[in-house]
Amino acid sequence: MKSHFYTEKQAKAERWEGKDRLVCLGDGLYLNVRRSSKTWLTRRTIRGTLQVRTLGAFPELSVKAARTQALVAKQEREPSNLTVAQLAENFYRDVIAREHRRPHFFRGYLDRAVLPDLGTRRAGTVTPSDIAACVQRYRTRGTRSADQLRSVLTAIFGFAVETGVRVDNPAALLTRRVSGYRPESRRRVLTDDEIRRVWHAPSVNARLIRFLLLTGLRISEAQRGHRDGPRWIVPAALAKNGRAHWVHLTPGALEQLPLPACTATNVQAWLRRWCDGQGIDPRFTPHDLRRTAATRLADAAVAPFIVERLLNHTLPGVMAVYNQAEYAEERIAAGETLAQVLLAVVEAV
Repeated sequence: MKSHFYTEKQAKAERWEGKDRLVCLGDGLYLNVRRSSKTWLTRRTIRGTLQVRTLGAFPELSVKAARTQALVAKQEREPSNLTVAQLAENFYRDVIAREHRRPHFFRGYLDRAVLPDLGTRRAGTVTPSDIAACVQRYRTRGTRSADQLRSVLTAIFGFAVETGVRVDNPAALLTRRVSGYRPESRRRVLTDDEIRRVWHAPSVNARLIRFLLLTGLRISEAQRGHRDGPRWIVPAALAKNGRAHWVHLTPGALEQLPLPACTATNVQAWLRRWCDGQGIDPRFTPHDLRRTAATRLADAAVAPFIVERLLNHTLPGVMAVYNQAEYAEERIAAGETLAQVLLAVVEAV
C-alpha cells in the first residue's frame, strides 16, 4: 500500500506491466493501471460483497481529489460513531485547555449551546443547515454572542477535519449573515457627568469601576491580576497580547482595593441595569472605561506611545520590533496625571 505522501508524480510514473494492476493508496482507494488508461476506484467489502465504484480517470482527477472522494464515500458507508459532544470535549481537552488564554469563555458556549443543541448527534452527519439553525437559535442572547458561537462551531468542526472524523467542515462557509451580527467600532467615552455619577454609585461594584478608570485595565486584568507593592501585575497568560504588564497604583487606585469578588458577567449586567436606571443612553461598558482613560490621557497631552504602553497595546510598525523600552518613569507619571484629571472631574461642582 502506498503512503499518504503519494504524489502526482508517482501516479504519473506508474506503468502497465503486461497486465492490469491495482495500486492501493489506503482508505479503500485504488489506482487501476491499465494498458491505455489509469482510473481511480474505491473497493469495499460490505456484508461479504465486494463493491467497486469508479471515481474518474487520472490525471483529470488528481491524487488529492481522488483521496477526498474516497474519504467521502467511506464516511457515507462507515460514518464515525463519534458524537458532537465527544468531538467538542476532545477539542476542549487537546486544544482549548492547553492553548487558550480564556478556556472558560469557550466552555460557556459548549455548555450553553453546542452540547444541548447538537451534543447527541453523530459528528459526521451534521450539516451546514444544522449549524445555521443552532447559531440562529442562539440569537436570543444577542447577535454578537451568536457570531461567537459560529466561530466556536467552525473551530470544533475544523478539528474534526484535522483528526479524520470528517472530510469537510459544515460551518466553514457560514458567514455573519447567519448570526445577524454587524460589528461596529465603538467610540463611546464617558462624559464628565457620567464619570461623576458612576464614581459615586451606591454599590460595591463602583469600587471596581473606579479602579478601571484609574488604571486603564481590562476588567479581566483587574479581576485576575494581583498587587505587588505599588504596581498591579498582569501575567502574560492574562494579557490579550500575551505580554506581561504592570500599571502604577496611585493612592486613589490603592483605596479601591480589595476589589469586589464577582464575575465580569455580573459587573457587566450590573452596569447595564445601572445605566438604564440612570437614563444613560447609549449605555457604556467596562471596556469603555478603558477608552475613557486613554482619551483623558491624550487630552492631558501624554505622548501617544506612553498611552499605548500604559494600556499594554502592541506598538505599531517597526516600533513593535525595535522599541522594547519599558518607559517606567513616564508610565508612572501618566498614571498620576490620569488620577489628577479624574479627581478634578469627580470633585467639580
